[in-house]
Amino acid sequence: MAQQETQSINVEELEKNMPTTVQRAFEFVLKFRKQFVTGLAAIVALGLAVGGFQWYDAHAMNQTRDQLGAINLEAAGQEKIAKLEELLKQAPSVAESAVLLELASASMESRDYAKAAEYWTRLAADADTDTAVMAELGKAKCLLLEGKNAEALAVLRPLSQSAPESFTVPVNRQLAEAAEAAGESAAALEAYEKLLGQPMPDKQYIEYKVSQLKGK
Repeated sequence: MAQQETQSINVEELEKNMPTTVQRAFEFVLKFRKQFVTGLAAIVALGLAVGGFQWYDAHAMNQTRDQLGAINLEAAGQEKIAKLEELLKQAPSVAESAVLLELASASMESRDYAKAAEYWTRLAADADTDTAVMAELGKAKCLLLEGKNAEALAVLRPLSQSAPESFTVPVNRQLAEAAEAAGESAAALEAYEKLLGQPMPDKQYIEYKVSQLKGK
């Protein structure tokens, strides 16, 4: 086997050199970043390892890449999820993040939020800090969509204390939404107030929510 090479690369370089058939997983992360209204640099790499980025086991990687592409082209709905689950079982560890992202995406598209939350949880368990925070946000979103507001709040409260500053906007926005839905106006107000000092395209809405909750 060829000697493994470790190299640090930025997100732009990763996207440039990433095989076309796994672009969708990368683009999904970027889509979620925009959905959560954040400027975070979500790092997704098929070669993620403790010491950095590594590309190894080219044969297994190419097989996973090609299978991902084929599944995306040929399957949809529950059939797609089933095929992705089988792929996850045999994929090399270096490719698991990409497959989990596809599974979370496909499950949310199928409105199977419980299953999507499981995949976000698995991704968060073995990822770098930024990706783990993003995955926790994905899990909380699924819980909210299921109407499990208190559970979503339980995910977001500790996240608001531990997440890097770059996540202030997405974490507190979801925290405010979950707290208000769970009937915890004080927690919702606190989260909205933290957003007031942030550059927001909908600043007037945030100010309105603060005023509304203070009037309760």
